[in-house]
Order: sequence, then structure tokens, then C-alpha cells
Amino acid sequence: MPNPTDRRRNLAPWWGLLFAIGAIGCNVAFFVSSPLQGALPWLSLSLAVLALIFLVAGLWRALGQPQVYRGRALSVVLSVIAVFAIGLTAFAFVSARKLPSSTAAAQVGQRVPDFSLSDTSGKRVSLDQLLAAGSGSPAPKALLLIFYRGYW
Repeated sequence: MPNPTDRRRNLAPWWGLLFAIGAIGCNVAFFVSSPLQGALPWLSLSLAVLALIFLVAGLWRALGQPQVYRGRALSVVLSVIAVFAIGLTAFAFVSARKLPSSTAAAQVGQRVPDFSLSDTSGKRVSLDQLLAAGSGSPAPKALLLIFYRGYW
């Protein structure tokens, strides 16, 4: 049996945690309009898979060969933290696929469909009423809607 001071470090869980943090970083970078925005979700997923590979290897070493590798408890803690980060990455990847495409969204300069909302006094007002020409005044070209949630 080897001397306990001669045991090697188990760096695989540290690499797994680093790749898991990188996967979350790719999800964050997706919202910062980077030039490779279309590739970021796939890069995030591949970093998460790479992190899982390192975590499995690290746990295999720590739990399967404790006489050779040290840091058994630390490997488990790092793996739990990294698996949580990988779960967030997988959830973001799957949830992003459920978002509807923007092909049906109104484009700049296109007229939006008519709708009606209640004003502050409870009276229903439609978009067509607001854009109609008033008594002697021309019809407005644009309209600004402010969604006021209430008061506290």
C-alpha cells in the first residue's frame, strides 16, 4: 500500500467544475449579442458534456481508487456543484428550444393588429380609436403605450 503522503491529486473534478462554469458562461454570453450567437447554445451543451466526462472520471478515481487519489470528499462536493450547473445549462438549452420563432412577430414599420385596453378610468379604448383622425387634427403616425402596473 502506498504512503498516504504519496497520493496524487484528483484534478478531474476541478476541470469538470471549470467546464460547467464555462457552460453557464456561454448561456450568459448568449444574451450579450456576441458575433457567434447561434453557436453559443451548442458550445454550452458541449462544455456541459465535457464537464460530465471529467466529473465521472474524477468520481471514479476518488471513490474507486482512494489509496491512489486524495480528495474524496472534495471530489463529491465539487461534482454536486458542477452537476447543478450542468442541470441549469441543460434546462436553458431545452427551454430555449420551446420559445416560439419570431417570424410571426410584427416588424419595424408594420402596423400591429387592433386591440383594446382599459384606461385609468376603466373605459375601453382601442388602437384604432387612438390612431383615428380627431376633430380637425390629423391622425397621429405613431403611438406610445405605457403599461402602468399600479401603485404601491
